[in-house]
Amino acid sequence: MEYKALNFSITPRSEEASDVLSAMLAEIGFDSFETTEEGLRAYVPATLFHEKDVQTTIADFFIPGLSIIYNVETIESKDWNEEWEQHGFDPVLERTFGIRLNPQGAFGSGSHETTYQLVECLCGMDFEDQRVLDMGCGTGVLGIAMAKQGAKHVVAIDIDDLSVTNTRENFKLNQCEHFTAIQGDASAIEGMFDTIVVNIHKNIILHDLSTYVEHLRRGGMLITSGFFTTDSKEVEEKAEVLGLQVEKQSSKNDWAVILFRFP
Repeated sequence: MEYKALNFSITPRSEEASDVLSAMLAEIGFDSFETTEEGLRAYVPATLFHEKDVQTTIADFFIPGLSIIYNVETIESKDWNEEWEQHGFDPVLERTFGIRLNPQGAFGSGSHETTYQLVECLCGMDFEDQRVLDMGCGTGVLGIAMAKQGAKHVVAIDIDDLSVTNTRENFKLNQCEHFTAIQGDASAIEGMFDTIVVNIHKNIILHDLSTYVEHLRRGGMLITSGFFTTDSKEVEEKAEVLGLQVEKQSSKNDWAVILFRFP
């Protein structure tokens, strides 16, 4: 999958401004962010990139007294290894949880708030003998976390063929044997699961939530992230209509994680 990388220069630079800008960009399809000395580097699939939306986001930026300019780069799939080398992949999950990754794409290295929160959550749970689903798997890190916590079989699905290939590589790197990696969207889900983890944009979660529930066993858990705390209520309301109950919530830098139980 081809990505666009946008380099934002924020003057005067502040951590608050970078956080707010990343939150606003996530609403228009950006899925990974790095803070830089100038401000922010943000990644978006080329198919979701619309420059008018970026310009509108900057025009709507509500912190006064700032100047925001940017440039756009096109990054081919084959260039991701070089991209990580140039911009510094920090193996935070290996240091903290023993999960090794060779990231080939933009999302799922563990540095993002949603990924780290989810891995921390999953590594504190027991998935013994469970069949689990990592939906929107990226590098496969969430599936690996569940495998390390006893999952009997992990199914990982992503729309990006590069992510699926990378997921297979990372499962082998972590000596996880019982897994299936599939390219596709929610329509590719087959069978029933004890736990489903979804780390995807809010609009996709809302669209596919009924499909997740159809494949979730009674007593099972749906764990969601990829959206902001301001969007939590909308996700909760849709989930409750489908029979899910909120069991636990957490957040980090305004990125939300919600655990639902299907009683």
